Amino acid sequence: MFEPQPRLFTVDFVGERLTRGVPRWAVHHVDEDGNGGGHIFPKETLEWRAAEFGLTDVDEILDVILHELHIPEYLDRDDAAARRGLVTSTRPDAEAITLFNAASTTDAWVAHRARITAVKETTALVQPPGSGKNPLDVIRQGHGMTARGIRGKQQLVDVTRWQMVYGDLPVRNILSRQLEVPRA
Repeated sequence: MFEPQPRLFTVDFVGERLTRGVPRWAVHHVDEDGNGGGHIFPKETLEWRAAEFGLTDVDEILDVILHELHIPEYLDRDDAAARRGLVTSTRPDAEAITLFNAASTTDAWVAHRARITAVKETTALVQPPGSGKNPLDVIRQGHGMTARGIRGKQQLVDVTRWQMVYGDLPVRNILSRQLEVPRA
């Protein structure tokens, strides 16, 4: 059976830019054929991923950001998480778990990580150069994440998750503590 191999992208430099007043990281890479390309994302994306999934390691957050753009836009039954049984129910119409339909952020992270792993195994592998200085060190050293920034984004994520799972706020006449969108 044919095993797909990921396309290798080697990061050769990282820069900063300001686009419409938003500070961004620009990660340039070269593929196996020598073609250049890249990924530009707002600097606060690192705080958003930390807030969404409870991540604390800059390397892990950066790995997620550099690979998630290769995840298919529409998730179906062939989605990497769905293939592992990470779905919203046992019903035939179950959806693949995402951040905004998961029972917890831990479930959402497990599903997202399954997608990232599948991308790295079959579609794209973004990596630093094999030797010399790692261009991604620029982001590691100047990531700009703060506890306050992450906490604020985490509150927005939690409210949005609540609304997606249970409906609008405030919830009236709560008789049960079962109404919860747990963080972990």
